Amino acid sequence: VIQAGFKYNMMDIQAAMGIHQLKKVDRNWKRREDIWKTYTAAFYDLPCVLPAQPEVCTRHAYHLYTPLIDIDDFGTSRDWVLDALTAENIGVGVHYVPVHLHPFFPNAEWIGERTLSLPLSPGLTEQDVEDVIAAFRKVLQHALHTG
Repeated sequence: VIQAGFKYNMMDIQAAMGIHQLKKVDRNWKRREDIWKTYTAAFYDLPCVLPAQPEVCTRHAYHLYTPLIDIDDFGTSRDWVLDALTAENIGVGVHYVPVHLHPFFPNAEWIGERTLSLPLSPGLTEQDVEDVIAAFRKVLQHALHTG
């Protein structure tokens, strides 16, 4: 990769399934936006860089909430945080595996080592959101004090 681009690989079966999701797209988007805002308000004081706010006059998808963990501050890894959140029954993921060998992405490895994604689905209940908040705060605060 030497410049930014797009990857459009949708198959017919995905289109057939996706068309039935269109009637829920606004409701699901609004729910993800609400969870995004709740996470941002809850995590402002933790040792992490929160995702950037959406640009004015855009419609963000709110499909991934990816705090960048300040591993330098408490001397642990993103994977330690991921494992600790998994132990708290929070289904986190890694987004994205670094593409640091591509000349267009000089900071990908640094960001990749520090970023994970928290659950952000319209199916989350308020209790699920509170569980994520409590676990993320607990894990990062613990790491900050024991790192």
